Amino acid sequence: MTGSARPAVWTFALDEDEDWVPSREPAGDENLRLAVETLLMGIASAKAAEAYLAAWRADTERWGSGFSLSTASASVERVSAGTVRLIDMYGQFEDCDIAADEFDAMLQDYLAAARAAES
Repeated sequence: MTGSARPAVWTFALDEDEDWVPSREPAGDENLRLAVETLLMGIASAKAAEAYLAAWRADTERWGSGFSLSTASASVERVSAGTVRLIDMYGQFEDCDIAADEFDAMLQDYLAAARAAES
């Protein structure tokens, strides 16, 4: 699982094809970055990001762990209170884990970037 004493910060930029490209500071492993990029292909607008984040938080509140929430491009499973697993659906990345609080913060940062891009 990716984690450090200093909280990770995710930033997002649109590439020439209008796809979101994430980056993480401190840099994590490339597979995790690719997993996040693949997940976001299925959450391509601020409205979709807001809906996904709301559903993720509602399911976390209701179930705690042991649930999954998918997009058209990847699946995410809350495997424990502190761990989220990004699951590949089409051979784009290796399944990998991320700290649950980092995952939630990443989604929130993505939502902010998507809103800014649409305004």
